[in-house]
Amino acid sequence: MKNLFLKKMLPVAVFLLGILGAFTTMSMQDADVVAAPKTGWHANAAGQPCMVELTCSDIPGQVCRASYPNGLIAYDKPTGCVTAVFRPL
Repeated sequence: MKNLFLKKMLPVAVFLLGILGAFTTMSMQDADVVAAPKTGWHANAAGQPCMVELTCSDIPGQVCRASYPNGLIAYDKPTGCVTAVFRPL
């Protein structure tokens, strides 16, 4: 009797364990994306572009701006200061 119970219930238990594992791995894929820090650059007081460093993000959103002078937009230096970077989340 005990042997018959194990033969019939073991495959069901393995199947249920597999389904549970599939659902737990899918929920891990829905985790929020973490913004990677990116260095942005803006003009200095003399107006020379890409001279002052600023911490920004690479996740699209609001444009990263300096609080001084006059809220200048920060750009990505490797692209020749033509691609704007974004505010950190």
